Amino acid sequence: MRGKVKRIITVSFAVIISICLMPVEVSARTGHKVPNHGILTSLLPALVSYVVINTATEQVLAFDKDDELLEAFACSTGKYGNTVTGTFVTSDYYDWHLMNGGVYSRYAVRFNQHELMHSVPYYRHSPDSLEYRQFNKLGTPASAGCCRLSVANAKWIYDNTRPGTTVKVIKDSDLVYELTSPIIRIDENDVSVRGWDPTDTDPRSPYNTGEAVIPGEENKLL
Repeated sequence: MRGKVKRIITVSFAVIISICLMPVEVSARTGHKVPNHGILTSLLPALVSYVVINTATEQVLAFDKDDELLEAFACSTGKYGNTVTGTFVTSDYYDWHLMNGGVYSRYAVRFNQHELMHSVPYYRHSPDSLEYRQFNKLGTPASAGCCRLSVANAKWIYDNTRPGTTVKVIKDSDLVYELTSPIIRIDENDVSVRGWDPTDTDPRSPYNTGEAVIPGEENKLL
């Protein structure tokens, strides 16, 4: 009897762990919040202590608990200077998110009501439908108020923060950091590749199949 009880407890614990770690996909059609970090993953300590979005320099800066800079990414904030400054915290996390205007973003992290950090928009719920002209605006103001990033940088923020991570939105032209990820530009005339984010690790991407190279890295194997 004791052995049977032990087996039941062990199986029950394994089932609970599996459920907690199970990712939950986001409803891209409704845009409703469906966290897909998994319960236990969300409880793990985040690498990032706080994020700074500098609208004057179009940079996203991620710091650890010792105030050491971890990453500095180029971004695009409000085209008309309408990204709200202040101190906020992250809340909702979306793998894919339906945005205003019927476009989609990836790895979206909400930090202030209608403002999120997320990838450059996609025309469809598909990784080959990138708004490539908007991608080429990274490093300059271009959004309706959110903070846009390359898909790789958006995923890094998505993976290394947790709900409740502090986000400071500032406007300081004197606070400039060297980027830890280069600014990449897409060849807008190349219809065979321009729908893909060059930083996307999707094996179907032409940048990862050898069919294309990242501009400026023609001699580098991807």
